[in-house]
Amino acid sequence: MLMDQTAPTSSIRLEDADYHEVKNLSVKEVEEKLEALKKKLDDAEFSLISRGKSNQTYRACSDGVKRYALKDINKCFKPRAEKREAIRYMIDLIIQSFKEEKRPTLAKLNTSSSALDDICCAIGCTRSSLNVDPSVRGVVGGLLSIKIGKYKTLCTRRDDGEPIPPFMHSDIILKNRGAKFVLVVEKKSAFNTLMQDKFYVDYPCIIITGIGMPEVGSRSFLNVLSEKFKIPVYGLFDCDPAGIEILSVYAAGSYNQSYDSVNLSCPFMMWLGVWPSDLHALKIPCKDLTSEEIRKVNTLLEKDFVKEYPTLLEELQLMKKKKRKANLEALEEFGRTCLTKYYLPYKLKYLLTDTD
Repeated sequence: MLMDQTAPTSSIRLEDADYHEVKNLSVKEVEEKLEALKKKLDDAEFSLISRGKSNQTYRACSDGVKRYALKDINKCFKPRAEKREAIRYMIDLIIQSFKEEKRPTLAKLNTSSSALDDICCAIGCTRSSLNVDPSVRGVVGGLLSIKIGKYKTLCTRRDDGEPIPPFMHSDIILKNRGAKFVLVVEKKSAFNTLMQDKFYVDYPCIIITGIGMPEVGSRSFLNVLSEKFKIPVYGLFDCDPAGIEILSVYAAGSYNQSYDSVNLSCPFMMWLGVWPSDLHALKIPCKDLTSEEIRKVNTLLEKDFVKEYPTLLEELQLMKKKKRKANLEALEEFGRTCLTKYYLPYKLKYLLTDTD
């Protein structure tokens, strides 16, 4: 399925007062806003913008492309004392990091990313503006070079991939080494197979994986690759509800960071598979969906993101009807190289032919 075959319902810029989209701010702007926010924390009437599911919508963002976004910036809640203290603690750490000219990693700060998200919403800035690097577990391989300061690495040198850099800083330089597309895979095992078989040689590409549900760093990195290189992005996920949920996070953003979906999503990602229709057409070994997974399919079918794209909707309806699923590892039943030598070449040919 081509995510960009169906144009967004609305391609206009929305300027209504309730729409909330953060932006990159300078260090000075962030410091000033953080100091002002810190002073408000002791106010009994202090409130934060709600990021709960009831305050989410699927709509055109500032660039006219639909993603998940906050529905109403006037829908707020009064945080508990623990939440206020977590925000105060994070504000102090961020201001200190600016003064020391260091970028701490979230994993080392002994706090949750929720406080960061609340701060971003409150002062209207992107996560990258806060000078705190996310914890990134994703990896990248293929025809890409990464230069960080004086250190440069080619992403073909290791079959297990190179760590995805955190938010793009001014001292990080990416260079396309001949890639014609970006391939996003759900699992590290599939990534390793693609790298070991040097899939990027016959099909020049950059390969990345967020290793399951992608965190902020992996999603930001994919967004940068897509925007910088202007090449197609293809996605390969398990044929189950969890795989579709991961696809939706990459393509449309997540509820937790819907305030910054423009920088943390790739709305024109093309879904390569594994499609429910592939299970029958290619006789891929599959299993029955659990009752919980069937409930998740029903939930997905109600999402606006799914309803926007006929093929995704049709495939999910087929999954519900057949009640069958399969993971990427199931392809190994046809041999270790099935993914790289048969399945992906078949899907790419089908996709490109369908585009014509």
